[in-house]
Amino acid sequence: MATLKPSLTLTSTDLLSDTINFTTTTSVTASHTTGLARAPITSTAVGTASGQVTLYTGDDYAAIAYLYIKNTDATATDYVYVYKDGGTDNWLKLAGGDWAFLPLIADDTLKAWATTSGTVVEWMVVGTDQ
Repeated sequence: MATLKPSLTLTSTDLLSDTINFTTTTSVTASHTTGLARAPITSTAVGTASGQVTLYTGDDYAAIAYLYIKNTDATATDYVYVYKDGGTDNWLKLAGGDWAFLPLIADDTLKAWATTSGTVVEWMVVGTDQ
């Protein structure tokens, strides 16, 4: 089994009256990964029949899996949205250059669409079982 050590550091001297400077780190014992992938998104609406990118297929893992995702576009207003397949509610919005690392509900298939056709999304799923 491999170990993944995600870490997040937040610093600021002018957001609050006090300086912010902290790091949080965790350790994930991972047995499987989808590997790092990149693909252009050609769908510009949620729930359309084609052009969306499937980031995670529900039930690929029984235990918690983690999603790393990045909108590689350099234009801040070229958004990538993530939603649960079969629904219409977006639950993640990434501006150009934004990224996220988050735990997944193993039962849900996740897809991405973009405001600009051709926006490239980068992603990887890390699973703790199967």
